[in-house]
Amino acid sequence: MGLAIGGIIANWFAVLIFYLNSSLNRDEASQIVLPFAIIFALIATLGLIVATNNKKIGGILIIIGSIFFIPLGLIGVFGGKKVVSQENAKSLDERRNF
Repeated sequence: MGLAIGGIIANWFAVLIFYLNSSLNRDEASQIVLPFAIIFALIATLGLIVATNNKKIGGILIIIGSIFFIPLGLIGVFGGKKVVSQENAKSLDERRNF
């Protein structure tokens, strides 16, 4: 879960960079990208919140939210993948013990 949290923090730093670039430099490209960056960062953050109850859905949302920020978002993608794989391994162990 730590890798996913680190990835989401990195995504929000990228949003901050887009925001500062669009406000300080009046860069039109950053102004266009900023709303999409915020939406994807919110999806990843929502995934982190959902992962407290349902790790599989939360991990998938973290992956979806981090895809926009590639290559920086790879941290979040790997973290989300790890959350999903841990949940899959847990459910597999439960089935074996049944």
